[in-house]
Amino acid sequence: MLRMFQIASFSAAMVLAACTSTDKPAVARPGDTATPADPARPADPAKPADPAKPTATAPGSNTALESKGIKMMQQMGDLFAADAKDCEKLAVDIRAFIAQNKDLLGQLTEMERTQTEQDRAAFETRNKEVEEAVMQKMNPAVTACAGNANVQAAMKEFPGD
Repeated sequence: MLRMFQIASFSAAMVLAACTSTDKPAVARPGDTATPADPARPADPAKPADPAKPTATAPGSNTALESKGIKMMQQMGDLFAADAKDCEKLAVDIRAFIAQNKDLLGQLTEMERTQTEQDRAAFETRNKEVEEAVMQKMNPAVTACAGNANVQAAMKEFPGD
């Protein structure tokens, strides 16, 4: 879960850095028109869950902590969308977002330490549409604020591995 969140924030940071160095606008990725996944529906019904591995939740569903992480990531997308035209406000709000979610980010880090690579991959597969929707929401702000030093510095404050 935290890994997906880190990928989303890292992707935004990389697009910011890339736009700064090339002065080209960010290009939408194929599939950016995705809508959030229905949490009641497995992401890929063609791939059954591994019956040999017990899980705390039904196949195709997130744990309570994972669901909180998804909600947090969607809030980050909303923050970027709301501040797309005000880069200074975006920088301030990114820092506030990180501070506000510090405990949850720590819980997600701890959870990820106990997960297998298979668990992480299953989570990412199950929630791919949500991640893509968040990235689509973030893209206008990332493009608009690519050259803003304060936004770039704020993005570097996201926790890493």
